[in-house]
Amino acid sequence: MTRSPRTVAAKALIGGFALALAAGCASTQQLNEVRAEAEEAKRMAAEATARLEAAQSSIQQALEAARAAQAAADASQNCCTDLERKLDRALEDMQNK
Repeated sequence: MTRSPRTVAAKALIGGFALALAAGCASTQQLNEVRAEAEEAKRMAAEATARLEAAQSSIQQALEAARAAQAAADASQNCCTDLERKLDRALEDMQNK
């Protein structure tokens, strides 16, 4: 199961606080360090989320472009097929005359 970066950051923050409290003699400075690390983890998670959303947007745009290209290729193939049939009929008509 994939966890979101925000969930991981929140769990890291909770774990850090629990570890600091479990030590029993955590100083204010140590708690501030844990908070700073947790904030950095949250910042990194937010950055990763933003990059993921940008990548998803790029993928969606590429998919739309690929679909448009496929539609154009299909239309071109249909045109070629129709022209080939017309030429075949014209050749048959010429041979029958």
